[in-house]
Amino acid sequence: MECQKRVEVSVFTDVDQELFIKEIYPLRKPAVLKGVPLGPCVEKWTVDYLAAKGGDREVKVHVSSVPQMDFLHKNFIYRTLPFDKFVQRAAAEEEHEEFFISKDESYYLRSLGEDARKEPADLRKQFPDLAQDFHVPHFFAPEQFFSSVFRISSPGLQLWTHYDVMDNLLAQVTGRKRVVLYSPQDALHLYLTGDKSDVLDVDSPDLELYPDFVKACRYECVLEPGDLLFIPGPVVKTYQKLLHPLAQVPDRS
Repeated sequence: MECQKRVEVSVFTDVDQELFIKEIYPLRKPAVLKGVPLGPCVEKWTVDYLAAKGGDREVKVHVSSVPQMDFLHKNFIYRTLPFDKFVQRAAAEEEHEEFFISKDESYYLRSLGEDARKEPADLRKQFPDLAQDFHVPHFFAPEQFFSSVFRISSPGLQLWTHYDVMDNLLAQVTGRKRVVLYSPQDALHLYLTGDKSDVLDVDSPDLELYPDFVKACRYECVLEPGDLLFIPGPVVKTYQKLLHPLAQVPDRS
C-alpha cells in the first residue's frame, strides 16, 4: 500500500546493556539489535533438534487454512498435538498427509503457562531443555522480567494485528520474519477492538471499510536469525513469517 508512509526501523549493532539503557531505550521507538549473544539456540534449533528436545509433551496450537489469522472473528481452530509432531508439521514444505482442516493448513504455537489464566509463559518452565540453549539478554533487572513466550509457526503465516502493554524484546532465533509496527499515536487510525485491530491485511486493506488506515505511519523491518527487536509498549504490531523453520522467544519486561 504505497499511500501509507513507511519508515525503516533503526538498526543498532554490538549492543550491550549500557548502550541499550542510555541511547536506545529512552527513545521509546522500535529498534533492531544485532550482535547480541543469544546462546547456542541460533545454531542448534533445527527441526529435528527442537522435536527431540521438546519431546511428545502436548501443546495447544492454532490451526488455520488461510495465511492471515483473525483473532476477533476466529478464522482458525485450536487443536492439541505432541510437540515433536507439531514442529514437523509446521516446518513441512509439502501438503500434509495428516491434517485437521486442509492439506495446506498452517500452524502457530504460542506457549502458555501451566495455568494459562494465572501463570505467564516461561520458557524455563515449559521447555527447560530448550531454555538452556537460549541466553536472555541482560538489558533489564531480573525483577522486571514478566514472561518469555516461545513461538513457532508455519512459513507465510501472519499473526493478527495487536498490541501488548508491556515492553518486549523479540528474539528471532531461526528463520526470517517481517514485522510491521504502528505508533500508539496512530491508534485512532488502526480500528482497534480492545488490543486487536480489525485490519488484517495491512498491505492491501479494504479502504471502504477502513478509510483512515492510510493516515497511520508504519515502521517495518525484517528480522534475521539472531536478531533482537525492541518493541516499546504499547506499539501495535503484526508479524509475517517469511522462511521456515521459525522459533522466537519474546521476553516481556
